[in-house]
Amino acid sequence: MNNRIKYILTENEKRNKKLFEPYDPIMGFGSPIERVPIFYYAHNEKAAMVPKTMEQEDFYQEIATYSSIEEYATSNGLNVEQVMNQFNDLRMNHDFELYAATTITIQDKLSKKKFKLKCRRSQRKILKELERMRIAGEPIRAILLKARQLGGSTLIQCYFFWIQDRLKENWHSAIFADVEDQAKNIRGMYTTISDYHPVNKVTLKPFEQSSKVRIYKERGNIIGVGSMQKPDSIRGYDYAMVHCSEVGLWKKTEGKSPKDLVQSIRAALADVPYSCEILESTAKGVGNFFHKEWTAAKRKESGYTHIFVAWWEIELYWKKVEGDVEEFIKTWNSYEKWLWNIGATIEGIYWYRYYKKAKQYDDWRMKSEFPSTDIEAFQSTGRRFFKPEIVERARRSNRAPDFIGDLFADGFTGPEAIENISFSEVPEGNLSVWLMPETFTDKEILNRYVVSLDIGGRSDESDNSVIKVIDRYWMLEGGIPEVAAVWAGHLDFDKLAWKAIQICKFYNNAFYIPEINKMSEKHEDTEGINFITILDEIIDYYDNIYTRSNPEQVRAGAPVAYGFHTNKTTKPRILNALNKAWRDDAYYEYDERACDEGDQFEIKENGSFGAVDGAHDDHVIATALAVWAALDEMPPVEIVPIKKQGPKKPKHKSFSTI
Repeated sequence: MNNRIKYILTENEKRNKKLFEPYDPIMGFGSPIERVPIFYYAHNEKAAMVPKTMEQEDFYQEIATYSSIEEYATSNGLNVEQVMNQFNDLRMNHDFELYAATTITIQDKLSKKKFKLKCRRSQRKILKELERMRIAGEPIRAILLKARQLGGSTLIQCYFFWIQDRLKENWHSAIFADVEDQAKNIRGMYTTISDYHPVNKVTLKPFEQSSKVRIYKERGNIIGVGSMQKPDSIRGYDYAMVHCSEVGLWKKTEGKSPKDLVQSIRAALADVPYSCEILESTAKGVGNFFHKEWTAAKRKESGYTHIFVAWWEIELYWKKVEGDVEEFIKTWNSYEKWLWNIGATIEGIYWYRYYKKAKQYDDWRMKSEFPSTDIEAFQSTGRRFFKPEIVERARRSNRAPDFIGDLFADGFTGPEAIENISFSEVPEGNLSVWLMPETFTDKEILNRYVVSLDIGGRSDESDNSVIKVIDRYWMLEGGIPEVAAVWAGHLDFDKLAWKAIQICKFYNNAFYIPEINKMSEKHEDTEGINFITILDEIIDYYDNIYTRSNPEQVRAGAPVAYGFHTNKTTKPRILNALNKAWRDDAYYEYDERACDEGDQFEIKENGSFGAVDGAHDDHVIATALAVWAALDEMPPVEIVPIKKQGPKKPKHKSFSTI
């Protein structure tokens, strides 16, 4: 047995122990929230673990001075059973898991059997985030990406009911789905819970003769339903908790959009403790409202916590290996090795292979139904250009920028745009900076920076224009390049052309490689010609620009053609360069946007390349262009003493496109 397999077997024991860790909601074992020990009876060998938040209760503080609840009762001449009941009743206000396991009855979808809710591991992962926000006194705001057998909707509704039953009166809730029948089916859980409630009388009645709104009479809590199709059906109520279900299915129609509905819900929700807004859905492709909300939460561009549970985190998807485990490990393909690297168990990988074969699923179908990552969940194609494990390698160096802002100068266009350039931090700025440029008094570093430009559109709905800066400094010592900065946004083409030159000047007269044909592909030819004209004008002020001209033709009198032209020959060249760089860890990719788009970049049915429908590829193209130039096109980085040689224009080779 080699050392690698020994490590895998040892690590697998740890993963299985974690996957199947003991869970007892009555005793508080295996809970995702912070807990403290307390003994119920003096003879107990193990203490129960109760929520740490109970320490703030006076009754708990009295009991905590004794060795057990039993000793507290007997020492004070109290009935032990009554004190126990009093303590448990108090604990119910802090301990959703105990409440669920003793109070909430749910019905299995398939068998129709009824049972008390004992939170599964996947549900406990969701609960951990909800409780983190509640305990911190924050409004509860979350977006949940569901997988099969997750139990997310069940947990959300039971959690809402717990708040209404134990913690808040007149604290109304609503369920929104694509159509009202879906919302009513979810609310049906309330009926089962109320019918089988073992402690309190729970009367659910129509509110003001409405068939869509129920009221928990004893607590004054309203439970309403609404839909994307009829967004005005339950407006007007003061809702404090909202559950939006299967948001990925919501479609924009004339006069109605998911964004408008959710924004109206948010406007009505107060940002106070115990208020809740939870969006949940299975993934239904990219580019839709749910995907945009998920992406914003993941990038921390919104105040919402994103929650995803992979299939390998669900204990149902596990099968003991039949045969020799070591031999099975040796048969792993590259994807199965990637599954292991991201956290799957040996038995989980065996289940995955077994299920895929039994169902005769192709790779795309399996990844869609049983996603290993959120990116797989959203994928809408089986024709990926970049393998997921390769993108995952690139993501390892992703990190937040050190500065966000923009460059400012004496003007926006013309020579004034490159006079007195300075960087200022702006919260909503377009320029993300990881590495500021360096200057030296005694030397000049030639061929250090490369700046690429992928031209997008001018409207908010179109691709961004992306300007990417790569620093090649560490190639001097045998190291690899790293991303220095990225500008992304929408500008008129003349301003964009000068913005790119502005960034080139800021980064020590960087080598500039703009893609020049995107304009004629996306917009009218006159605009493409306009951009090329602008580029020709800029040459008078900045000439360290990539040229695709044939040197012999230039010597014969032909004009120099500046800029990179993308076509059937050159586009695969730069994309393959990026794929190789990600595969081989050939540079540090700090910007997660490039990786996000890499996960949504596909080979089209006609053999062309681009983003899946509804997504963008501007960061991928800008990155591919900059990486290709940095690794394959530019001459070596060179240090030149200023006193001896002075400034030197970087040299670059050129090639003629077809």
